[in-house]
Amino acid sequence: MKTTTYLMLGVSALAIAGCTNLPGSSLGATFGAERYLNGDHGGADFNGSLASEYSELGRRAAFKDTLWLNSTAYIAKAQQAEAGVTPAPWSPAEVGVSPPSDTGTAGDMALVYDEVVRAINANKDARPAACARAQAMWDQYLEALRAEQAGAYKYCISVEDARALLREAAIACRPTTQSGFVVYFGFNETNLTDAARETIDAVVAAVNALGTSAMSVVGHTDTVGSVEYNQVLSEARATRVSSALAERGVPSGAMTLAGRSENDMAVQTGDNVREPLNRRVEVVLDN
Repeated sequence: MKTTTYLMLGVSALAIAGCTNLPGSSLGATFGAERYLNGDHGGADFNGSLASEYSELGRRAAFKDTLWLNSTAYIAKAQQAEAGVTPAPWSPAEVGVSPPSDTGTAGDMALVYDEVVRAINANKDARPAACARAQAMWDQYLEALRAEQAGAYKYCISVEDARALLREAAIACRPTTQSGFVVYFGFNETNLTDAARETIDAVVAAVNALGTSAMSVVGHTDTVGSVEYNQVLSEARATRVSSALAERGVPSGAMTLAGRSENDMAVQTGDNVREPLNRRVEVVLDN
């Protein structure tokens, strides 16, 4: 990096401190940042894909935004991945961001973070590149939130752009054919347990964070009772979940409801078997 670039770095670090000092950033590391970013990094497995994605974020921060401190935070993650140690996604608390105005509380953000981590861990072996990008886009989203809340949004990627990239990456990591969320029910019941309400809260948080505009809500039953009776029960369960989502601000028009009776069992059983994992509603966030 040229001397003039370092002088610019010093000025920008003072002027836009709210958009810098991401976890792991280091002023000393900026001296080797340009050389690292001009190299090729990455591989086919999850860690290799993380190294590639974080290197690209480092390039964006350094060469486009001229935020070399932010760049070193991403470089540190890329180097960790290259060493075979998987870096974890940043948590909202770690980056020091509050929830955006349309997501509600800090608890909502924590639920979104937990869901991001769960989805990445569940799918990274099958889709390493897609899930590595989802993790990197999550970190970039937190960077954008931090910048906006510090009043330095014009120096970083916008929250809207970061959220759109995150949503696209999250869908690729966890395809819509895979259930995003599962709400479980007691035998022959449609009432919501505390655990079910927590899951519904997580759905709402994910909808708000990712800007989802459509989702499917599909009810299921076990094999106790007739197919006709279970069809009615499965539809009632889907309706109960959709009503709870609507009460929490999800537009009713965004939800497609269906009941599958005792078809499409999560656990294959014979007839007249009480199976808790089959008594459920699956909520899938669509593209």
